Amino acid sequence: MLHVGSQGARLAYVVVDLHESVGTVKRQVNTWTKKDGLKSKMVEEPAGYLVYFPRGHVIRCKDKEMLRHYGLDGQPPIVNLQGLNDPNSPIGRLLLSQDEGARRGAMETMEKQVIRLATAKTGPVLMPEQLEPEEAA
Repeated sequence: MLHVGSQGARLAYVVVDLHESVGTVKRQVNTWTKKDGLKSKMVEEPAGYLVYFPRGHVIRCKDKEMLRHYGLDGQPPIVNLQGLNDPNSPIGRLLLSQDEGARRGAMETMEKQVIRLATAKTGPVLMPEQLEPEEAA
């Protein structure tokens, strides 16, 4: 079994806002009416959010309301408090540091750790819009 930095404290999840990196994306929307049957059209909508979990799962939420529905809109809880009293561990730096910069750096370290855990087996998570279209032969 693959264990990439799975020891010690970590965040329960990390939410990555795709509005800055991707912006808006085109999605296929299917509608059905009795008269016309099934119709497909491309609709431009906000990219949304990717939520990474340390066990390797990643979900896409289309808006803040969906994040709120699943309870992912707040500060993520810290799980497995191993290393709490160690001032050199990310959790120790987060809780024991006196200045805001060090706490922010520790939080970013813990976020990167969760993303690294989530993508260890599968590699980076890409949305379909981030892939380059294949050339037709």
